[in-house]
Amino acid sequence: MTLLHYSPPVTTKIFSAENDLIEEYAIEHRVIVPFLKIPPIVKWAFIIAEDRDFYEHSGISFYSLLRAIVENTAKKSWNKKPAGGSTITQQIAKNLLVGNERSLARKCHEAIMAFRIESSIAKDKILEIYLNQLYLGKGCYGIAEACEYYFGKKIEDIEPHEAACLASIPSAPSIYINSQNSSKILMKRNSILYQMRTLGYLSDKQLMDSIRKPINIKFRKNKVSSPYFSDEVFKICSQVVPREVFSRCGFLITTTMNKKLQFCATKALENGIIDFTKKKPWNGTICNIKAELKFLKSILTNFNTHMPTILNKITHCVVINNLDSELICKNAYNQIIKVTKSKNFYSDANLQVGDIVLCRTIGDDSYELFQMPEVTGGIVVMDAFNGDILAISGGFSFDINCFNCVTQAQRQPGSTIKPFIYAAAIENEFDEYDLINDKPVNIKLPTGEIYSPHNYSNKSYGEIYLRDGLIYSRNLATIDLALKLGMNPINSILKAVELTNKNIPISGVLGASETTPLKLLSAFSAIFHDGVMLFPRFITHIEQTGIIKPLGDTTARFLCEERQKSVFSKETADIIKNIMHDIVKYGTASKLQPLEQEFGITIYGKTGTTNDFKDAWFIGALSIKEKTYLVCIFVGHQIPKSLGNHASGSKVALPIFENFVRIFFEKDIYN
Repeated sequence: MTLLHYSPPVTTKIFSAENDLIEEYAIEHRVIVPFLKIPPIVKWAFIIAEDRDFYEHSGISFYSLLRAIVENTAKKSWNKKPAGGSTITQQIAKNLLVGNERSLARKCHEAIMAFRIESSIAKDKILEIYLNQLYLGKGCYGIAEACEYYFGKKIEDIEPHEAACLASIPSAPSIYINSQNSSKILMKRNSILYQMRTLGYLSDKQLMDSIRKPINIKFRKNKVSSPYFSDEVFKICSQVVPREVFSRCGFLITTTMNKKLQFCATKALENGIIDFTKKKPWNGTICNIKAELKFLKSILTNFNTHMPTILNKITHCVVINNLDSELICKNAYNQIIKVTKSKNFYSDANLQVGDIVLCRTIGDDSYELFQMPEVTGGIVVMDAFNGDILAISGGFSFDINCFNCVTQAQRQPGSTIKPFIYAAAIENEFDEYDLINDKPVNIKLPTGEIYSPHNYSNKSYGEIYLRDGLIYSRNLATIDLALKLGMNPINSILKAVELTNKNIPISGVLGASETTPLKLLSAFSAIFHDGVMLFPRFITHIEQTGIIKPLGDTTARFLCEERQKSVFSKETADIIKNIMHDIVKYGTASKLQPLEQEFGITIYGKTGTTNDFKDAWFIGALSIKEKTYLVCIFVGHQIPKSLGNHASGSKVALPIFENFVRIFFEKDIYN
């Protein structure tokens, strides 16, 4: 009999470091709880509600069964809504073995199977299966899941009035779960409580206290919005556990995600991409429905149903009047809203009455025009102490595109690779105050081509200190350093930090090879961790709650362990770290310098821009007291193409980092 090896689908849940629910993967939302961990008040509430003689009968209640057969036959209701009369054991037989066909034959088969179950399985085990299997509405299977969903409590914390409330649900879920504190559910709940007192499972005081309490359902809080993070955890686990097993085996996974930092990262990336999109021409008119304004509400409601999930509040509206300084629009609720026009963006929007457009909420009753971005990007935050990934947002909206730019986008890092070129020089007895030449150079490549790099400014600066070559991101000085140093030491460092697995040509020192933002951030961790590179960690603990335990202890430990390796000396790391601070003080990231004094923090950074302005980068570090957060930001098109003239890392990616810092220090970041 399959019940001897009962193993129902169990929900896999992913939690933040603060133990907030991020995501669930489930065939049926269920948490298995052993019989001994189910409180007696819960057991007896359900026994009284469903099968008062459970511990006395041998599988069926002859009286109830006979009554149901007579009633259903007399009323000819077998094919409609037949009367009940099933014991807990019969309900298990019906739900797990026999099926739900409405017929006398099925009812007889159910009774036979109930006898067989009782002869093979102990009563306590039958009750355990029942309490873990039954459906309790709102997608909840099993008593433990229902306790958490309806009351936000672990099963061991449930009070008598809550247990009686849950025991009321199976008989009529659609009535009871949607009528909180109605007379029906209160009468059912109180009836169960009185019977529990009669049978000695409650004292007089407990009874009176319980019936006085209202039914205070507190539905589980919404999940923390971090789809790119939870999807990455899913991908990591899917490498060692089949995907179909992952969704039914009941993992409880605690991750490294920090709720506050995740919000800051997501908000900053969204805002940055929106601000970048404002520099583009207006192409955001969706359609015109001037002839169908009488159907406005249904049309706009349909549009809003398909809006992507983002932190910014975006809504569809229809233009009903175009004034000089503002648009008069109506939203899906038939409310008038005023959308302020701006001379700084979308001034070319020639809108007509009846045009459906998107607008963005920017304050109380304040709106601005919005159009969906064409560019994407990513932001990732790492703890510089242990490699924990604290936040990831891999695109503008997971609903629009689940491609994760942080972990999947193979892009040229541009000038963000330069710190490792200079680290290779320091490791090989160069001094940060050695002189190098920032001058034009023509290099003949093995292919016969002539390579003629240039600085971003198209100027050259002659002899400069080695450290200034990195502070001001001089391409020509970096090429001169590479020629003096030789490519072997450079390739050794780049391979050590896993930015390449093969020797790169001289052009590679300006970032012509490809990597992902996550790998680049991992490489930078060595600069802020005494020359020891930290590997990204997403998971800190895995618990297997289901009957099936597909993950071995060794594999579980591997997924949760901190990993690192030494790649260069502490002295080298300290020098490069100090130079990256000077990049913020004097160099290409100097726009960030005022933040240090404003918030009492220390910021390190390196900008990056690729050829033809295809990709914009910023790698930064934020030190607050004893904590250091590493941040990598990337902006580009999913299929690489130019972002536009002068769309450099300092103009596109760096402002996102600045916004990240400001959001971090906001008093109430969740509003």
